[in-house]
Amino acid sequence: MKQSRKIKPTRISVSGRIPYKGNSIQYESTLERDFLIYFTFLENVIEIVPQPVTIKFEKNNRTYPYTPDFYIEFDKSTDKKPLIVEVKPKELWQENWREWSVKWKAMLSYCKEHGYQFRIFDETRIHHLAFQNIVFLSKYFRISYKESEVELVLETVSSFSNPTIGNVIDVLSGKIEKDHLKRLLYFMMYTKKIRFDLFEPIDEKLVVCLNPKEFN
Repeated sequence: MKQSRKIKPTRISVSGRIPYKGNSIQYESTLERDFLIYFTFLENVIEIVPQPVTIKFEKNNRTYPYTPDFYIEFDKSTDKKPLIVEVKPKELWQENWREWSVKWKAMLSYCKEHGYQFRIFDETRIHHLAFQNIVFLSKYFRISYKESEVELVLETVSSFSNPTIGNVIDVLSGKIEKDHLKRLLYFMMYTKKIRFDLFEPIDEKLVVCLNPKEFN
């Protein structure tokens, strides 16, 4: 799917771009930015398109255009239907539900016809623990490290059946300084060298494993 409407700079809201698969995706608000921070991190997401389609809907005997915010496509192995998404603050969409429901019903019909799902994402669906974990880990993206340290961590993780962060620290704390080791683990989690449950707290009890995609 291709972008149907270009996003123009505005003084009213925050706009910008999020890097994604060697390119970048535009956003028009901080809530859209946070939505992208989460979905661009997911390995089972294979495509994200901003302003993906424009449909027509009728209201009060007039025809209007409507362009939702994002199209999300998942890897076929997930059996998830593609998503068409509108990102709006909860207070705003609740205040304007009656006015906006006509265009959203039209989009529901469009999605049903094309095999998509239509969802409204507000802060309650975006600012969850997984999002907070991604933001936390992103702080360690640019740390300094040695490749030999990364290999040591990978070897240690592979030596356990279900290792926790605490297990890895216990084994390697005599070989790598503890605070640096934690930063290294966070870096490897953020760069997906190590997998973990995004919806679990990041502490020493968190179970981790190798990412097989890193070794194919």
